[in-house]
Amino acid sequence: MSTVDGIALLGWMERDEAIAYLLDQCWSDPALNRQQAEALWIQYHDRVEALPARNPQPPTRFPIPAGSRGHATDFLRRHRGPEVSDVICINPMELIIHQLHVVTDRADHHHNQAGGWARKTLVIDRPSAQLPMQIDGDTIKFALPHAEHMFAFQNGAFQIQQGGGFVSVVDIGGGKLLLKAGYHRSFAFARAAMNEPDAKDKCELVALTTSLPPQLLPTFPHQGLRTTVFGSRSPLFRDFFDPDLVMAVKLLKKRWEAQLRIAAINDP
Repeated sequence: MSTVDGIALLGWMERDEAIAYLLDQCWSDPALNRQQAEALWIQYHDRVEALPARNPQPPTRFPIPAGSRGHATDFLRRHRGPEVSDVICINPMELIIHQLHVVTDRADHHHNQAGGWARKTLVIDRPSAQLPMQIDGDTIKFALPHAEHMFAFQNGAFQIQQGGGFVSVVDIGGGKLLLKAGYHRSFAFARAAMNEPDAKDKCELVALTTSLPPQLLPTFPHQGLRTTVFGSRSPLFRDFFDPDLVMAVKLLKKRWEAQLRIAAINDP
């Protein structure tokens, strides 16, 4: 069984979400049953419930280092628009989060990329290549190098596009910032800053954006995650580094495909 290393903040998940995560996404030997998975969730959930109420403050915004200003300017020249409003420099440990798991093997990949951290957290253009394709019956399958792809229709053509390769945050009120995307890049940066105290990069360059993730909108059908994020014990990025709150897991290794299929449907 192929696995990758990960970590999860199980205590902030809802009961059924945590149980499904442990049973369907994780591997263990011997395998967990539902009762054991629920017992693990209770253990971490009780620790979260025992935390004092939190009142996260707006993160300190540091000056952009002189050596990174040119890259930040180039990034904004390419990406500034209705969604990306600015580039700021912050400590990711002070951010509120909505994603409750990290694949540490994926963070290792970002850490090992060439270049300084500004170019890892504010990627201007992601490398692209022809996607391998195969036809399987009535389905066309495209092999994807990672999950961050989407379907798009642009300039009269149907496309499979990569998502933005940069860390993004959004103000959720009163200057408090939510880490919107770029969890693996941010984890790699924060871990390196902890393990390399003499490193020149002390704060992370991120894109300040304008919209909430869809699952945190008040109109989203299921309000559980929004209640958690905006509750009295909001999960924080620094919790990924708290051994009492984070659980190490072995995740079943995934590969990603985009699939196109033409199907007959009933005409109402």
